[in-house]
Amino acid sequence: MRTIGMITLLLMLSVALPTTLSAQKLGIRLDGGVQYGVGGGLQGATTNSPAFIQPLVGAGVYYHVIPKLRAGLDYSYTRMVREMLSSSMQTLPDGSTQGEPYRDLRMHFHGVGVTGEYNLLPAGPLALYAGAGAGCLITAENVYTIAISNTVKPGGTGNTIRVTGHNEPQHYVCPYFPVTLSLEFGFLPQVSLSLSAGYRFVVAGKHEFAPKGQAIAQFGLRFNLVK
Repeated sequence: MRTIGMITLLLMLSVALPTTLSAQKLGIRLDGGVQYGVGGGLQGATTNSPAFIQPLVGAGVYYHVIPKLRAGLDYSYTRMVREMLSSSMQTLPDGSTQGEPYRDLRMHFHGVGVTGEYNLLPAGPLALYAGAGAGCLITAENVYTIAISNTVKPGGTGNTIRVTGHNEPQHYVCPYFPVTLSLEFGFLPQVSLSLSAGYRFVVAGKHEFAPKGQAIAQFGLRFNLVK
């Protein structure tokens, strides 16, 4: 619901902007694609390798400062899902053993950023925009852990086996710096089809499970609202 609300807000903003910035060429963008998380926690063997690639959706508003240069405000949503299995157990001095054989990480990223883009091609129906910017990832995550312990009773008279589960939610914000490249074709006077790729350099700080970067590939539509 939060994602739908953010996209709706951007669309409403794009309708209101022409009344105050009518001298500029305004537009909205809608995108969909995939995201690949680089680095971050739980980098051991996974039970589901395709989980490293996750869907991404986004929307934004932009305006042209000059015909070849535009600035935009963007919102995106994606996630990261990782699982880790471990067969190793730690042996304690009294002969007991303990370990965490299963960990499951689920992260949801809401990205908000500003981007400047410059068209590298001459004016025409085909454009190639190179861009850079800054933003922040608003992150909500859950780390679920299953732990097993085998405790030896005093005197070696027996042992006690315990299986426990623990869910640890976390919320934090990480800054990021994106670089983008977008190939766009104007098949209608006010509508363009885009194919783009980019990379976000994420400043993870001390957050154990935050990704170090996000590689993104997506396609979308660009709607120019003001001529």
